Amino acid sequence: MTPYKNRPPMDPETEVRRYLPLWPVVQLLKHSKLRLTLVDHLRQKYDPFEGSVPNQMMDDRVPLFSSTYMMMMDQVAAHYPGMATPRRPRPDPHVAATYRNLAKLVSAHVSCWTAGPESEGMWRLYCSDDGVRGRGVAIQSTLGTLEASVEPDDLAVSPIHYRYYHDADRTVFTDELDAFMNKRKGFEHEREVRLLRFNTDNYNSLANLLTNSAAGELPKTPPANLPVYLYLDWNPDKVIQKITISPYADDTYEAVVREAIAWAAPAFSPRVEQSILDPRRFPAQH
Repeated sequence: MTPYKNRPPMDPETEVRRYLPLWPVVQLLKHSKLRLTLVDHLRQKYDPFEGSVPNQMMDDRVPLFSSTYMMMMDQVAAHYPGMATPRRPRPDPHVAATYRNLAKLVSAHVSCWTAGPESEGMWRLYCSDDGVRGRGVAIQSTLGTLEASVEPDDLAVSPIHYRYYHDADRTVFTDELDAFMNKRKGFEHEREVRLLRFNTDNYNSLANLLTNSAAGELPKTPPANLPVYLYLDWNPDKVIQKITISPYADDTYEAVVREAIAWAAPAFSPRVEQSILDPRRFPAQH
């Protein structure tokens, strides 16, 4: 397991869910593979701030790499033989910093879960089978069980920190994984628990491409050497406690879900249940 020093505390017995369309769940059960998604794909599809850092952190890098700073260090070094001086960056420092951040985005895969009770909002955000907003299924486990299931896979597991990025204290970003484990305050309703695999070799390769760029010119985005999806061997039987059908399901969709689950993994049929938000299960009393 990859350590993450800034992980917030959370009870291992906390319920966690992953809200999905039906087909990915069928694939997961049939093939016993946990799918992780490239962070850059999430950045382009859902949140442009994925993997970013507060504005002030980027501003702080300007003096560090500016020509004024380089000249000052050269002058000081003249009086101290043997003193190391920083290498002069070939590309513009702003471009280089942005490139390095983007290189991280194409070197990391995540699986995103939601902590706490079943959420009506999460159904509508992440499920839309048959064109119906909110229609899908959710697989349920606990934080401790989920974390134990990926222990051999060199993943970092952590609840997400939520904060304001426009005036965030940059001193809280003290771990190399912080860019992946923080999101803007407006996403706090997601209560996300994130499984992360960061490919250090891929990132270093892209960083070397930056450093060794003879022309000093960089592409607008780094090459994506890794696939959009990463599939890990996983044992759903030991992890998934319940498979919940969306509260937006009708009788026909529920029958399709139950039939598909029975086909993919018959042992899971008893774990399929209606949502506690479904009025067919708990009708409104007036």
